[in-house]
Amino acid sequence: MRRRVACQGPQPYHGLGYVATGESSCLEREILKGNDIKGGPHYSHQLLEAESLKFIRANKDRRFCLYLPYTIPHVALQVPEEEMKGYRGLWPETPYVGNKGYQPHPTPRAAYAAMITRLDKSVGKILDLLAELEIDDDTIVMFTSDNGATHQAGGADTEFFNSTGPLRGFKGSLFEGGVRVPLIVYWKGHVPAGRTSSHVAAFQDIMPTLGELCGLDVPKGIDGVSLLPTVLGRGTQRTHPYLYFEFQGYGGQQAVRMGDWKAIRQNLQKGMSKLQLFNLAVDVGETSDVAAQHPDVVERIERIMAESRVPSAEFPIKALDKK
Repeated sequence: MRRRVACQGPQPYHGLGYVATGESSCLEREILKGNDIKGGPHYSHQLLEAESLKFIRANKDRRFCLYLPYTIPHVALQVPEEEMKGYRGLWPETPYVGNKGYQPHPTPRAAYAAMITRLDKSVGKILDLLAELEIDDDTIVMFTSDNGATHQAGGADTEFFNSTGPLRGFKGSLFEGGVRVPLIVYWKGHVPAGRTSSHVAAFQDIMPTLGELCGLDVPKGIDGVSLLPTVLGRGTQRTHPYLYFEFQGYGGQQAVRMGDWKAIRQNLQKGMSKLQLFNLAVDVGETSDVAAQHPDVVERIERIMAESRVPSAEFPIKALDKK
């Protein structure tokens, strides 16, 4: 296996563009001249798309890794006018007047849908180019997101689009709607088409997965495990005994996923809060707190939270740092 392509999004800056270029893993900061918070002559997503296609062509005859953090979909709602075709007038619209630095848009639902379609087109262009260059059977493509759908902000209407389905919460939350995202893997001739898996993984698993694919030694003592058995549909897949999350933002949060059990604490910047417990096997929407009925599980997860946490001066959580 000589080549890799990894695609992940979104991480947006509409005034600044960030692209990986060259033979090494360098990152260059590109100032989009003429752009400001309201937009401008450059659309960063188009620049990322163009750079990625250029990079693939230039490196088609050797091993490469392309990490592509697309800028869309994301607020502010900004998309070239030609992408709006087919969406204007499709749904009832309430113009977004703008707030908290996000720009207004006359048809926010159409704009959000158009941004997603624009993203889809870019992924399609990459797959088409791999096929054109006849390297699609030697290139693995991974597509995922860094968080769940955005909350109702900047004109985005995720409730209208039912963006998180039955899951609770949105971006910024450690409920399932904020952290559960799909991972789509394409590798012609190697990954069985149309197959799905409910295996629970996390981003720390990507590095050991790619390491095994490349035949590289993976550092010892890391939290990630290779997903290759799941990706290829063969072999025995190692599972995590648990996944630990913490986030100092949105009030301070802490969570653990252990099998079908999911526990979460909120508002930890104000003080220690009660742990909520959910059984995802029967309650994927995290609507019924069953902590009182399972004190043994609560005790076990509280121990995991205490043992897993490493205090951070950059990302403090008041209630936890007081210990």
